[in-house]
Amino acid sequence: MKFQPFALLMTAAASLGSVLGTSVAPAAGIAPTAQQTDPIGVGADLPDVEVTSIKGEDVSLRDIADGKPTVLVFFRGGWCPICSRHTAELIKVHPKIQEAGAQIVAISPDNESSSKDNIAKNSIPFPVFSDADVSAAKAFGLAFQVDDGTLEKYKGYGIDLEKASGFDHHALPIPAVYITDANGKIVYAHSDPNYRERLDPKKILDNLPK
Repeated sequence: MKFQPFALLMTAAASLGSVLGTSVAPAAGIAPTAQQTDPIGVGADLPDVEVTSIKGEDVSLRDIADGKPTVLVFFRGGWCPICSRHTAELIKVHPKIQEAGAQIVAISPDNESSSKDNIAKNSIPFPVFSDADVSAAKAFGLAFQVDDGTLEKYKGYGIDLEKASGFDHHALPIPAVYITDANGKIVYAHSDPNYRERLDPKKILDNLPK
């Protein structure tokens, strides 16, 4: 599923960033570029890592899953129009995911306040957790460094990653969807360094544990 609107502007930002480069080396666990990420895959156990609820409570992903088939959706943030469009598609299949006895959980680098605003803006019916320090994104092998050129372009669009997350790591996750079974084992994984490529929600329904 490819989302085209807004893509040309953002692609231009990424292209300029590739030319200008990144002035600061990425922190441990953060890939230099989206293309160099190394996501975990099917067969892996759900990483034992914490995220933060919109109430400011730290909770482990394993506790969130709690023996229930779970769809984990990593997205870039509430500031991302393509993420919002994909979220709208996920909302449409949310009832069917629940009917199948599973749950859907979204995770982004937005801090609690930004996550709360995103939930309200897009009327999101499922939990959205904050991974402001990108520890979860790193545990899944999804985190990458946003280069200085792209950061400047983002600011020109009114996008401030530091304000959204509260951190200056300048890192984002590549968009990804993971499905875990009741035992916390990953049974389906999809990710793409091209942020315009998003998983068709119908494939989530097709791959839910029976």
